[in-house]
Amino acid sequence: MGNPEPSTFKRKIIAFSCCTPYAIAQALRRMKASSLICLLPALVPVSQAAVISSGHVDVIGIGWVDEGSGFVLEPHSHAEAGAIVDGSPLGADTEFEAGDLIFQVPGTTETPRLASSQWDAMGIAAGQSYWYLPSSATLADSFGAPFAGIGTEELDPLDWTADISITLIGMSGPAGGQFAMATLFLGTPTFFMSTADGISGADVWNQPAGEHRHVNWYFTQLGTYDLTFEITATHATEGPQSATATYSFNVVPEPTTALLAGLGALGLLRRRR
Repeated sequence: MGNPEPSTFKRKIIAFSCCTPYAIAQALRRMKASSLICLLPALVPVSQAAVISSGHVDVIGIGWVDEGSGFVLEPHSHAEAGAIVDGSPLGADTEFEAGDLIFQVPGTTETPRLASSQWDAMGIAAGQSYWYLPSSATLADSFGAPFAGIGTEELDPLDWTADISITLIGMSGPAGGQFAMATLFLGTPTFFMSTADGISGADVWNQPAGEHRHVNWYFTQLGTYDLTFEITATHATEGPQSATATYSFNVVPEPTTALLAGLGALGLLRRRR
C-alpha cells in the first residue's frame, strides 16, 4: 500500500515518537477505511480510550479546524510530553480526540469538605469526602494527579468577538455523585459549575481565545463520570459557532483502600462457601 495522501488525515498532532500501540492505532483510525483493508489482519486490538494518571494536560482544548467543507470548532484534549498515559510517559506533546482520554482522579486527593457555607455547592455535607484534580501544579504533583487545564491557545484572539463559553449540558456518574468546577483564591472557592442543584445554562466557564487556565475539578463519589460540554463562540467573520464533546473522569480509591475492599469481599465469599 502506498502512503495515503495528506488529505486523508484530520489535522492532528500524533506523537509517533512514543511508539505505543495506542498512538499508532489513533493514526490509522484517521486514514480512509479503503486504505486500511489490507492492514486489518495486522491490527492489534487496543482500548478506545487511554488513561492519563499524571502530568500536564488540557482536559478541554479547542481548535479552529478546516474540515474540508469549512472551519469548525474542534474540542479535543492535549497532553504535554512527560505526562503518564497508560503507565508510560509521552515522548512528545500529544493531541487526543475528545473522549480518547480518561482522566484519573487518584484516591490521594480525598479531602473532607469544610464546614463553611461557601462549599455548599459541592452538594455534600461538611466532613464528607470529595476527590479532585487541583488547579495547582504543586498539589497535582504531590498527589500524583493530572494537572488539568482548559486551553484556548489555538484560537487567535483577533478572530473571536467575545469569550469562548464552555457550558456543562450533561453528566452521568455513580449513584449520588456530584461534579463541580471552581477556582480558589486564598482558600475561598468561586464555583462556575455544580450538578448539586441541577444542570442549567448557569454551569458555564468563559475564557478568552488565546489563553490557558486551570480550575479545580471536584467529584463527590468514587467511580466514572462522563461530562458533556457545549462550546460556543462567535467568529468575527463566520458568526456563531458551537460544538459538543464528552470527557470521562475516573475517581479511584487509594491502593490500600482498594486492597482492603478486595480482601473483605474475598473473606465474605469464603464465609458464604
